[in-house]
Amino acid sequence: MQKFDSDFSDFNSIQIDDFNKEEIIDKLNELKDKISSSSSEEECVKSIREYFKLSDTIATIRSVIYIRHSQDVSDEKYTKLNDYLDENYPFINKTENDVLTAIYNSPFKEGLEKEFSPLFFKQIELSLKTISDEVLPLLQEENRLISQYIELKGKAKVEYEGELYSLAQIAKFTSSPDRKIREETTRKSVSFYDENDEKIGEIFSSMIKVRNEIALKLGYEDFVQLGYDRMGRLDWTYKDAREYRNKVFKYIVPLSNEIFNKQKDRLGYGEDTKFFDYNIFYKTGNPTPKYDADTLVRKAEEMYEKMSPVLGKYFSFMVQHNCMDLIARPNKVGGGFMDYLPMLKTSFIFANFNSTPDDIDTLTHEFGHSIQGFLAGERIDIPNYRSPSLECCEMHSMSMEYLTYPFMNMFFEEEADKYRYFHLASAITFIPYGCIIDAFQEYCYQHPYLNHQQRKAYFRSLEKKFLPHLDYEGFPAFESGAYFERQSHIFENPFYYLDYTIATIVALDFFKESMEDYSKTLDKYINFCYLGGKYPFRELLKEAGINNPMDNDTLKDVSQAIYEYLKTFDVSSLDK
Repeated sequence: MQKFDSDFSDFNSIQIDDFNKEEIIDKLNELKDKISSSSSEEECVKSIREYFKLSDTIATIRSVIYIRHSQDVSDEKYTKLNDYLDENYPFINKTENDVLTAIYNSPFKEGLEKEFSPLFFKQIELSLKTISDEVLPLLQEENRLISQYIELKGKAKVEYEGELYSLAQIAKFTSSPDRKIREETTRKSVSFYDENDEKIGEIFSSMIKVRNEIALKLGYEDFVQLGYDRMGRLDWTYKDAREYRNKVFKYIVPLSNEIFNKQKDRLGYGEDTKFFDYNIFYKTGNPTPKYDADTLVRKAEEMYEKMSPVLGKYFSFMVQHNCMDLIARPNKVGGGFMDYLPMLKTSFIFANFNSTPDDIDTLTHEFGHSIQGFLAGERIDIPNYRSPSLECCEMHSMSMEYLTYPFMNMFFEEEADKYRYFHLASAITFIPYGCIIDAFQEYCYQHPYLNHQQRKAYFRSLEKKFLPHLDYEGFPAFESGAYFERQSHIFENPFYYLDYTIATIVALDFFKESMEDYSKTLDKYINFCYLGGKYPFRELLKEAGINNPMDNDTLKDVSQAIYEYLKTFDVSSLDK
């Protein structure tokens, strides 16, 4: 079994050399038998804690493989390991669930609930619903399809002026203030989806088919509720999500439309304004970080030291131990993520810097995830409780984006206010898009026999409802509804994307509070990170003193307050 040392000096030295499905399954079965045959509560608790350590080892192995494969999809070693993981992890996961079944059925359950809290057993009960021996081959196929999508996009090359760029790298040109460059590079980028529309459609059709089949075999009506159960959502359902999306349409979409209309007026293209024009927020172009990646990291390290000794300590650790991979390059998977590796006791940030404002958004966002991982990992030894359920995870990351506002001049210099206005306005306009992604997925999985053209048509109808300003004329793939093919969450993490919108409202509420008392708000944020996932969604927010965006008028009140704040900016002076 792979051994890890939390006292490592350089993350680049961490490699996977030993990954054997049979060995892992044997160790899990051994622990299952020990738990089942325990003669005392004390003995059972000891075996369960052994399982926690093994679970952390498995999680760390998976994370290292995923990170290394994402860093270079052409790396044969990690492509093979990733394929091996896709094929064999369903069997490991099923055996882990056998261990959880033994815990759940223990004659010492009453005492175990006191030791680990009743939430642990509620989580086990939900997890056991989501897997069975019967669906293991289907889970293998689902993993294979996800990797197929990731590798297809990861290997994409876009040619521009004699150079080849990844889809992530070309983005710095698609937001150029020069409209000709913006249009040309957008066409080249979109051509990937024109050329691969049928292939991506086949992948998604196969995903829907296999996920629906998994759901039916597990006794679900369709994949929607299974998707929610997979994410551990204990106290809200897709019906709550529908009500939330209705609130967004009622309260947020009018604000979003007004922001887009003002942007359209600023850009000055009139009725000829196309979707790619909205890639620039100002006529003079978007604010851009003034430094290269290495300098941005040094400045971020300085910023976090000023913000808090706690934040400074862990950001510096990540820098010193090379726990970041930030630069976009060929064969590197697009997007950004954070992974917490429990046996190494570190977070890792993956990003694709491309000299746009996204560089700062991603750095602060992913460090928000990272600090939550570090702080909860410092105090919580039960793996289930280190991270909250997924709808809360994005709250830490998005809130960090706004808590760093007082320091944005360090990255954007004279364009700091230009960035703040752009970033806040973009938060409002993002929420409708997040609802489109969620509503689209719900519809697809509740109508699993639609074909690719019908699904695209439905996606386009949602765009016209929530984002009516979008004009795709001259871009047939997107005009037909293929824009969803860009959104990797649909393929990799179904039903996760709405969580970003929920977290956006929480983050904006943190920002509002920070303007009133920054120090108190930062302390509240750090305490929220320490709580990890010791409570389910609604209870966690209550414990942390956070207003729930899905309840009452929280969404309306917060978004309206931010919109009023936006009015205090002199946008004409920023657009120079």
